[in-house]
Amino acid sequence: MNDTYSSYLSAAVATRNKTALVVSAADAGPALECLGDPTLIFRYGLFYFERSADGPLVEYDTPGFKTFAEAVTAAVNAVAPKELKLGVDGRGGADLKALLGAARPIVDISDAVVRSRATKLPGELVRLRRATQLVEAGIDTIRREFKVGMSEWELAGLVASEMVRGGGVPEFISVTTGPRSALADAYPTGRKIQAGDIIRLDAGCVVDGYKSDMARTFVVGDASKLITARYKAINEGLEAELAAVRSGAKVRDVHLAAVNTTRSAGIPSYRRHHCGHGIGLSGYEHPLINEASEAVLADGMCLCVETPFYELGWGGMMIEDTIRVTEDGFDPITTIPRQLFQLA
Repeated sequence: MNDTYSSYLSAAVATRNKTALVVSAADAGPALECLGDPTLIFRYGLFYFERSADGPLVEYDTPGFKTFAEAVTAAVNAVAPKELKLGVDGRGGADLKALLGAARPIVDISDAVVRSRATKLPGELVRLRRATQLVEAGIDTIRREFKVGMSEWELAGLVASEMVRGGGVPEFISVTTGPRSALADAYPTGRKIQAGDIIRLDAGCVVDGYKSDMARTFVVGDASKLITARYKAINEGLEAELAAVRSGAKVRDVHLAAVNTTRSAGIPSYRRHHCGHGIGLSGYEHPLINEASEAVLADGMCLCVETPFYELGWGGMMIEDTIRVTEDGFDPITTIPRQLFQLA
């Protein structure tokens, strides 16, 4: 798996029998490693790769197409017969209809792509499970190796090491402690962790393009009554959310189960703009679990379900699991316990 340079446009042109990649010249080497056939890689811009005397890639010694438009047009013409209708996912930032002109019929399939990506094939599920396992390995390492006085950076390093060691690419690692634990999605700092601190870990990595996203909360030493009570509330909220999950369930109802239960379990003021989201090739996929959603869960959807709580000046805590929706409930992808972990 290789990342592309984010400021350059790229495209995949797929038929039943062939897939071509349109990439910047700088991404041509990694694209070749993934696809294996240089005739199906359409480069644009300038970036030179040298080759050994007996290397097969002589065409990589010469410039590719001048522009993305030229490259994507050539790719379409190479793999898609002109009588075929062309479906375009219009969410990628390029106006492909304008680029390709009226040479062939073009339809917008963006919504269909969103819906098809929401349910996962077996191979996709394998990658999601592996990406999740690597975050869990990082959590287990923290539980084994933590010592009072370690920094947020050091804990993040333990998690990152497990991700890379297991073949993943770190996507994000938010380790926040003490009062900083209320700062959602904040980066770790050099803050030294002391007795009584909450540690909130929210992290994800990428395995073969598929992303993980899970969270757990730790406390250093004995938890105060307030920490214990609030954690119990968000845990019960998550349990209620999970109990509401099944194929055919309204996403809105799943969200309300989480929020209302968290309120009744001990945090009356609890509010959330969402209590989870789909996961896959993107960190946030369809559906977003919120009160405004009109979506309905379907068998095979993979979701991150979560009930975070943040109080500025006090701290924050979080539980986030990944699951696969089934006809009568869900299968867990996250396997590590949802307890408040106590660190010595």
